[in-house]
Amino acid sequence: MDRAETYRIARDDYTFVLDREGVVAVKALPDFEGREEPAVVEEFLRARAEAWSEALASAGAERGEYTVIVDAHQGKAHLSHGGTLIVSEDL
Repeated sequence: MDRAETYRIARDDYTFVLDREGVVAVKALPDFEGREEPAVVEEFLRARAEAWSEALASAGAERGEYTVIVDAHQGKAHLSHGGTLIVSEDL
């Protein structure tokens, strides 16, 4: 099975991108451990994209592409835009 190098989901002019390293981190999270791609990654992104886009919009954040960095050890997701960390949230 071919696995995507990146996964992306768009909501309200915001696009959230998870790279291969992030996929590995998602699959290590307790709620997702042992589950297979692409379903696990799509569920992870879909479950959070609406809340992320609403939070970014209400904060007046620039529309566009945001990189999702998952820190499984800290249990956090970090969103960055243009290499700048914008927000972190507990998972």
